[in-house]
Amino acid sequence: MNRFIIAALPVLIASPALAGGVVPTPLEPAPVFVEPVAPAYDWTGFYVGAQASYADVEADGTINADGNGGVYGLRAGYDLDLGSTVVGGLVQYDTGSIGLDGTTTELDNILRVGGRVGFDAGRSLYYATAGYASADTSDLGSADGYFAGVGYEMFLTPAVSLGAEAIYNDFGELDNSAGTDLKATTVGLNVNYRF
Repeated sequence: MNRFIIAALPVLIASPALAGGVVPTPLEPAPVFVEPVAPAYDWTGFYVGAQASYADVEADGTINADGNGGVYGLRAGYDLDLGSTVVGGLVQYDTGSIGLDGTTTELDNILRVGGRVGFDAGRSLYYATAGYASADTSDLGSADGYFAGVGYEMFLTPAVSLGAEAIYNDFGELDNSAGTDLKATTVGLNVNYRF
């Protein structure tokens, strides 16, 4: 009998219900404040977008005429974020009907294929861009040349960016113009979806 009491004694002492009927409630941990982390913006990846620009067009040579108006189009590219530097390639296509004053000629479309390199400022990107440019007109054929410009782009969300560009286009001599060079300066906005 003494052995039974001695064996049961530890169980009785450890039981809070038998040791006074009070069951302790566990303490809840204090709330922990977690500092919100700013989203990390990564420029690496493919993107597609739309653009609208104001264009100032100039023809010099056999035909001397100017014109201006709006163009709009699509763009696509790929960027690689190297830390503080971003490099990438892009294709832009604009269409519009910008008439050259005093002529029947209109600038119908612009195609640009080139690259860009910029400074990664986190949510913002400041860049320079350059490459091949081509233009088609309504009645003087087409011309091939180059473009160069600067731009700024910033993330609105981790997948959507808004940008602005100023681009000088020197298309060279038009096919059917007997010595007329075509140039255009475009200033515009773009919106892009990044994958």
